[in-house]
Amino acid sequence: MNEFESLFRAYMNQSCSEQDKEKLFTLMADKENDARLYEVIDKVMNEAGEEIEIEGERADEILSVLQQAIPQKHKRGRIAAITRWAAAAAVVTGLGTLYWIYPSSKPSESKQQVFTARDIQPASQGAILTLGDGKQVTLDSLQKGVIANQGGTHVSLTQGTIAYDDHRAEEISYNTLSTPKGRLFHLVLPDGSDVWLNAASAVTYPTSFSGKDRVVTLRGEAYFDIKPDAKRPFSVKLADNMEVKVLGTAFNINAYENERVIATTLINGSVRVNAGNNSSILKPGYQANIAHTAPGIQVNRADTSQVLAWKNGIFNFEGADIQAVMKQLERWYDIDVQYENGIPAIVFGGKMDRNLSLSNIMRMLEISDVHCRLEGKKLIIRQ
Repeated sequence: MNEFESLFRAYMNQSCSEQDKEKLFTLMADKENDARLYEVIDKVMNEAGEEIEIEGERADEILSVLQQAIPQKHKRGRIAAITRWAAAAAVVTGLGTLYWIYPSSKPSESKQQVFTARDIQPASQGAILTLGDGKQVTLDSLQKGVIANQGGTHVSLTQGTIAYDDHRAEEISYNTLSTPKGRLFHLVLPDGSDVWLNAASAVTYPTSFSGKDRVVTLRGEAYFDIKPDAKRPFSVKLADNMEVKVLGTAFNINAYENERVIATTLINGSVRVNAGNNSSILKPGYQANIAHTAPGIQVNRADTSQVLAWKNGIFNFEGADIQAVMKQLERWYDIDVQYENGIPAIVFGGKMDRNLSLSNIMRMLEISDVHCRLEGKKLIIRQ
């Protein structure tokens, strides 16, 4: 084992002294060591099965050192070598495919200081509740207690969750919980069903389910965990006369207007997806896709970990092109994305923590040779 590999492995195993760490970083930043860098990273990645978990602070530190150490004129030619760092960088192939896995830690203080003037933080708990009389209540995770009383139904908020007590309901009204870009929220419906609302979404529902059916309306994306009740089926109405009917089950619906399809993914239980005259019953692990411009339903097996990544605090970009990735970033960071010189032909993969600030995302894009700049809340991508 040569010195380069020895230092690399020692750092990976957290047994590297400060002096050896500095020596390793110097070797990695030297263009003459590209071949050895390839060899060592390939060897370690192959042993680990292509994904390496690196403690966030160390990965963040290496990413910072590499970016600052590489002269601009060498970045393009060396990007493949530098970005073969599985937990903090990327693999860029000649086919225009970008794979990245980013550390699941919060950005270090030093990295934040670099981007203080233009940084944007990720989404947080927050929503707007529109009551039956049209009154709007702004919600955040710090509020607590009863926030409204509608016809005997108490609406309470505790630790970022809104819930209803309809035991004394005298009359029914309809509420709408909406999340702006950069916000998400958890709702417990009057029947005890849970709804997690993603950013830029809205769900409308009654303050009490007193009839034979439980019906809500969704715009955007939400994850539903429905309380079983065979006598009162649950339905989610979507745009263009589309509907998802369930009894007791867990499922995710992505119905953003700017997405190509409306996607319903079943986690457990059973649901029926209706679109015009078309209907399909899903099995767990399957997804129904309905195009906004066509009434047909296409059913495919789904990657449920990717579908639920947003709910679990992760970006999962496996197989996503740059437009799909940027749509998620727009909603999560409350930004607008523009393409200055056309849309780069890049396909992403891997995962990132959703708690990263926008500066971390931009830094990742830049070091992977996807150039961008931020003007106010406008992220401009240039090839």
